[in-house]
Amino acid sequence: AAVTQQSSSPLGPSAIHQARPEPLARTRLSPRGLLAARRPCAKSMTPATRAARMMVAAAMLAHSAVTAVAEPVQPLTWDEAYARADATLAKMTVPLLHVSGMCQRQMFANGLMFQRRGVTASGSPYYGAAGYYLYHDPHCDGKPTTRGRWVIQNGPPDIERTMDLDGDGQCSGDIQHESDDKAHPPMGSHEWSMQCGQGTWMERRSLTLHDVPQGEKLTLLKGVGWEHPLGGWFNLRKWWYVGNTVSIPRLGLPSLNMQDAASGFRTNFPEVVGSVTVWPSLLAMGATWDPPLVKAFGEALGREFAGKGANGILGPSVNVHRAARNGRNFEYMSGEDPYLGSRLAPAYVEGVQSQGVFAVVKHWVFNEQETHRNYESSVVDEKTAWELYYPPFQAAIDAGVSAVMCSYNRVNGEHSCASKEQLSVLHDQMGFKGFVQSDWWATHEESLGKGLDQEMPGIGDDTGNYFRPEALSKEGQAAIDTATRRVLAVMYRMRLDRTTQCAPPHCQESFLKPVSTPEHVALARSAAAKSVVLLKNEGRLLPLEYESLRVVHQADAFSAASPRGAKAAKRIAIIGPAADAPPFSTHGQGQGQGDWATGDYYSGGGSGHLEGGIVTPLQGLKRKAAQLGFEVAVSLSGDIEDAVRIANLADVAIVVAGTSSGESRDRKNLNLDGDADRMIDAVAKIRRTIVLVEAPGAVLMPWRSAVDSILVMFLGGQETGNAWADVVFGEVAPEGRLPLMIPESEADTISPGMGGDVVYSEGLETSYRNSKFRAAFPFGHGMTYTDFEYSGFAKVSRDAHEGCGEDCAMCFQVLVKNTGLATAKALPQLYIEFPKEAGAPGAILKGFQKTKTIRPGEYEVVTLVLTARDVSFYDASSKGFKVAIGTFRAHIGESSADRRQTLSFCIGGCTLGQPAWGPPDLVAKASVDRRQSHGVYGSGGAGARGQPAWMSFAAAAAG
Repeated sequence: AAVTQQSSSPLGPSAIHQARPEPLARTRLSPRGLLAARRPCAKSMTPATRAARMMVAAAMLAHSAVTAVAEPVQPLTWDEAYARADATLAKMTVPLLHVSGMCQRQMFANGLMFQRRGVTASGSPYYGAAGYYLYHDPHCDGKPTTRGRWVIQNGPPDIERTMDLDGDGQCSGDIQHESDDKAHPPMGSHEWSMQCGQGTWMERRSLTLHDVPQGEKLTLLKGVGWEHPLGGWFNLRKWWYVGNTVSIPRLGLPSLNMQDAASGFRTNFPEVVGSVTVWPSLLAMGATWDPPLVKAFGEALGREFAGKGANGILGPSVNVHRAARNGRNFEYMSGEDPYLGSRLAPAYVEGVQSQGVFAVVKHWVFNEQETHRNYESSVVDEKTAWELYYPPFQAAIDAGVSAVMCSYNRVNGEHSCASKEQLSVLHDQMGFKGFVQSDWWATHEESLGKGLDQEMPGIGDDTGNYFRPEALSKEGQAAIDTATRRVLAVMYRMRLDRTTQCAPPHCQESFLKPVSTPEHVALARSAAAKSVVLLKNEGRLLPLEYESLRVVHQADAFSAASPRGAKAAKRIAIIGPAADAPPFSTHGQGQGQGDWATGDYYSGGGSGHLEGGIVTPLQGLKRKAAQLGFEVAVSLSGDIEDAVRIANLADVAIVVAGTSSGESRDRKNLNLDGDADRMIDAVAKIRRTIVLVEAPGAVLMPWRSAVDSILVMFLGGQETGNAWADVVFGEVAPEGRLPLMIPESEADTISPGMGGDVVYSEGLETSYRNSKFRAAFPFGHGMTYTDFEYSGFAKVSRDAHEGCGEDCAMCFQVLVKNTGLATAKALPQLYIEFPKEAGAPGAILKGFQKTKTIRPGEYEVVTLVLTARDVSFYDASSKGFKVAIGTFRAHIGESSADRRQTLSFCIGGCTLGQPAWGPPDLVAKASVDRRQSHGVYGSGGAGARGQPAWMSFAAAAAG
């Protein structure tokens, strides 16, 4: 209890968190913590007990690769969380000391709000905030002849000393003000000495200390952890997370420790490299079309973040692609389709948050390009917004996501983080219950009253310091309390007050902890392999088999996938500089020397960049080829003549080509890097050729008709080389499907807007939804090492689907039979054409389901569900969704263009010569209830779980 009230520990606020009991569901005691735990009772321990503890601690150190989580963390309900938030809000009455007026060198301390932490040995109160301390030193050099001083110091004082509390025997270096009044800090404006230039000399500056009555509340609404060095850009302090708030030990509130990125723990400190898994990009995960896999990935990701001391992850990134050249497309798991994103986002959120780490969905909203991202204004109509760009965010909110990050761009003339209209969509129409934070330096005004709850990172010149106490005090008490409640509710709902391990800057041990495990590496390899999309396989060249493997057992995995002889080989050539390209390091000399926006063929650039432990394509392919007995010839120079020479030595040539992209800048074009196109053409003229493409999004393939096989991986992380080998040599049958369209030319895409206004004039007609765009390979396309036949496509009773819930409107079934020679999985895709009144651009994705592994000759019956929302459209005149009335056409197939079977069904008025089909009350009431539903998910007329009224009515009636 004493520790909870006032901590005298030199560790500061982290001591509070380490002293708190852990929940039963988690096992987080570190080996150092075990050793520390024995100290208070050391005198009462027997030598045997002490020795046993030390042995256990040593064993834990040897096996501390990751923090174990015995069971998933069960979040509180939002109602329970808000009840606790309200109780804490009522206790947030203690004023804090705010300091302002620092010079730039000391800018980190500027704006800190100091909390009283206790009393020093000399009887003086001392205060702490973010690793800085304010205290009185009676004689700072240990000599009674010197005057006392109030000191602001980075690092804790030794409060057991009666003088010279920092123990350095001098009175220089710290920020200080001479005063013999040890009981009261110098409130108001006074002259203080501090180091402001590059040297060690002290300058006099006027600093102001004043009470902030609501300081504890405001502490939660503004980030900390960044500084602005002289002559440099903003810099994250060592052992701080990318996003942080200050803990409040008096109330038992932890710091928020938020870290990039959505696809892995960001390796922005060189010491972290090699201790985390470099996972596939979120676009690669999108290419798996596999929600259970994405959830497993989210769980592993959450474990790694928790192991590193982070309690928040700045992800998932779910923006639907608009511009094919967007530099951040590799970050966005939705690809080019809202339904795909809506299926994957909940799996990610549930996976991450099951580990006690809160998720932040981003970037809200219409941040579909990097060109002029800080000031371009995205002009988007309501129908396009609700039907194309909002759905993945809505799905994340429905899954209980904790926070939303607003974006850099403007929306219809207003900055996204200051758009009351867009921020109110989240809370008032989507039913979002968490808090909204700005992207880093995306705040442009005091917008607390408009719905922005938290400014990040909390320091800046013109775009990073708007949530100052004096500014927020003008926003009104209701706005401050609303934002504080939201942040508190997330803390309590995710049980962060019980599980947070440390508070910066006392997190070095957590940062250095290795959290990648063999299981995580295996999952990363499996996910990368399952993300591979086989675009073409002429003559069934793949999977590659050694010439002697002509007689194989019919049931042997994939080696029986095609006729013998045509593809058997002894020698393979691996060609192209991308085959063994080194990963880009933001820390390495000669590699941009810190150009954070540069990506590589394994991880895109910017805040999402990860590095460490990369297996290149050459390494993975050569290792597997050697195991199978292949001879390998290599050409990595990029010289076309050398590539042709090496290809002539082989039976089959594998050309590896790639390109990458990064945050803050869009791609100049959709071409592969270097002279890859000419090299592929030249090699394809003389040898059977397999092309492995590594890309951050759509690419052009002008050589596609000249080569035999094409596979694409959307930045596969550290296991890229092993994943390629698994697929190329047939240990894994391809499962990936395109989450985007591969265009014939750049004219078949939308380019980033170059003006101040970026008008989404195409509306819903992006990607495969635009009939004028020609696809080299269509959205949803992906082959495997066998063939599947579709039959018996029909609409069936809802009872046919065991998982059909309250919002299930109708079900379809199709029989999928493996008619080839290899065991593999199929991915039936359901595309729906709406009645004319819906204004939908052709058939759009409304369902998919990956099958189990199907053996040759066997089949699986797949059930696909449509919810009432899936047969609705947004009507701008009524500001809500309506069930479309009339004739629908449903297509089942393997891509947006590969339609195997089609049927028609009706809702409401029917022209098929048959009764209107669907749950009877959905049909009977559609023409009435669709007009009564003026809101969207949680607005006027909402029913259970935030659906429009007609949805809950129909579901209940059809039950």
